[in-house]
Amino acid sequence: MSDSILDRLTDKSALLKLLEAQSGGPRARLAPDQMAAKLRERVRGQDHVIDDVSQLLMIEWAKEKRKRPIANLLFLGPTGTGKTELAKAMAEYLYGDEKSLLYLECPSFSGPEAKTHLIGTPVGYVGSGQGGKLTRPVINNPKRVILFDEVEKAYSGVFDLFLPMMGDGRLTEQGSGEVADFTQSVIILTSNAEAQAIGQIQEQVEDYHEMVNAVKSHLASSGVFRPEIIGRIDRVYVFKPLEGIVIAEIAVMKMISAAKEYGLELQHVDPQVIFDAMVAGAKLAKFGIRELDREISAVLGPSFVAAKQQGAKRVRIGQAPNGDLQVELV
Repeated sequence: MSDSILDRLTDKSALLKLLEAQSGGPRARLAPDQMAAKLRERVRGQDHVIDDVSQLLMIEWAKEKRKRPIANLLFLGPTGTGKTELAKAMAEYLYGDEKSLLYLECPSFSGPEAKTHLIGTPVGYVGSGQGGKLTRPVINNPKRVILFDEVEKAYSGVFDLFLPMMGDGRLTEQGSGEVADFTQSVIILTSNAEAQAIGQIQEQVEDYHEMVNAVKSHLASSGVFRPEIIGRIDRVYVFKPLEGIVIAEIAVMKMISAAKEYGLELQHVDPQVIFDAMVAGAKLAKFGIRELDREISAVLGPSFVAAKQQGAKRVRIGQAPNGDLQVELV
């Protein structure tokens, strides 16, 4: 009877989410195989990363008491290989919502004022009550994946914050004096630095663990990361460049996602259309996978709108005899 009352009078799924959040989140126990399968739905070509990080998080998630973040991870590799997408997928799986990702673009924190932006303005200065862009969201909700994107472009003083955050799981916010607790968070740093040199190490060292150690040594000796920062990182993951059929899968995934935004189900795509999207993706590679998203939306968007206006629920994407894109209603 209680179930029927809840079904009639409230949004039971929303209530369950609230109860799960109170009890420590939707994933009280992690199953690594289940997590890996879910992450692969969104990230292609990086199974070596997904398998290991799923196993690591299962072990760390099970701890009842922590004195540091759940995991401190470093994602390395060229643009457009899935580093940011994997962070989003992890946030959705671990905490039930992609919005649990706190995304910080480090090129925006390249000046000496960066530390103040992240941990707040000291008492007595304008804006001291606003909190920091890093500390305030974590104080409000400590269950997060926190992504420092292109971390090598941050102001050198920002790395001073990483020492207590990644080591003790704590940062004190200037102005309020409140403590941000990172012991329920996963910290991810991403970097494109030394991508060419790291690519050469990948090719030359066959054993994965030896390759990662060689990459760590290279990053420390090149001055990209201070040794004490590298010492606080639990895992370094090197993302492989995407090739061939993997890029095709990603292009189709983006098309499916674009169709869903218009309430449409994509049932078929002509191989030539996929190939053309791959070519466009290769031309846009230096701008990252987000640019491929924009390209697909720009090309397919008008046709999806037209299909929607005609009452379509399902569509096929093909090419007309003259080579023009053709979206057919099913």
